[in-house]
Amino acid sequence: MPEFDLSKISRIVVRGTNWVGDTVMSIPALRNLRRLFPEMHITVWATSGLAPLIKATEVPDDLICFDASHGGALVRPFRMRRELARGQFGMMVLFQNAFESAFTSALARIPLRIGFPTDLRGPLLNVKVPLTEKIRKQHQVFYYLAITEYLANLVGNPSAPRNPDCSVRIPAQATEEAMALLSSHGISQSADFFCLCPGSVNSEAKRWPRQNFANLADRLQARGQVVFLGAPGERDIVDDIIREMHSPAVNLAGRSDILHSMAIMNLSRFVISNDTGSAHLAVASSARVLTIFGPTIPGATAPYGEKAHIVQGSAQCAPCRHFTCPHQNHPCMNSITPENVLRELERLIG
Repeated sequence: MPEFDLSKISRIVVRGTNWVGDTVMSIPALRNLRRLFPEMHITVWATSGLAPLIKATEVPDDLICFDASHGGALVRPFRMRRELARGQFGMMVLFQNAFESAFTSALARIPLRIGFPTDLRGPLLNVKVPLTEKIRKQHQVFYYLAITEYLANLVGNPSAPRNPDCSVRIPAQATEEAMALLSSHGISQSADFFCLCPGSVNSEAKRWPRQNFANLADRLQARGQVVFLGAPGERDIVDDIIREMHSPAVNLAGRSDILHSMAIMNLSRFVISNDTGSAHLAVASSARVLTIFGPTIPGATAPYGEKAHIVQGSAQCAPCRHFTCPHQNHPCMNSITPENVLRELERLIG
């Protein structure tokens, strides 16, 4: 391990994660890094789409963002190397596990490169965080915190947060604009409404059946209006659900960016979501959320916080890693009925 001389370091860059859920779960670790180095300049390197969420943590001094224009995995390291080199960083903390991020940091000749030695990248890191069995079994929030805690022990300032908080402060302007968007769709400031998030970008197998969402949405109308949220590519999914409904609903999938979606969630009575980034965004927005789990295990990656709740399906074939369920009847997700979800909601709402 190289000499750990903080007097030679004034600028830190953090390689953030690429997915919404992982980014939310890494927020406590990012805050812990700021606690350790209150005077240092901290930059977060992440995808452009996650920039508003990362800024809302109020931790980074600035961001280095990349998108499709930076090329694929073979080209991007050499393009990003120049940007990182210009930053004159003394330390890189890698939350993301990919080989590419460690390779890029080595290309940029950043003196200290800290992270888990996964994905064959151990030789590229000069401060390797031991990935113990205990860390592997913990919730993902503590996986990222383990990196900053290892760093805390190196600098003689160990003190992990006892109650990690994944929430952020939503800018007032985003809330005002979200309220205006809701109002334009007939939902007043005083109205009770529920947010439903029926998509899942990275796995069709994690989607609760559309007819179940339609049935649930109809039943919720007696308790409040229904607003659907999601990514632009999920708008057609919501359109199909609304066509199966017997009552009106608002489709804002693809019509609200990440901060406006969070503001809408925060204003809602409850968020009901598949196991996807939207469920984690609900936690970040301090909303109450009920996440529907079928093929995945909630233990390590469920939305984290006191306001996060789950309903779990069961099937002999679960858990699995299939993108699309190989069974015609999708047993794990169909084991969860609209009645199950509504009953759990009523218990939580009281």
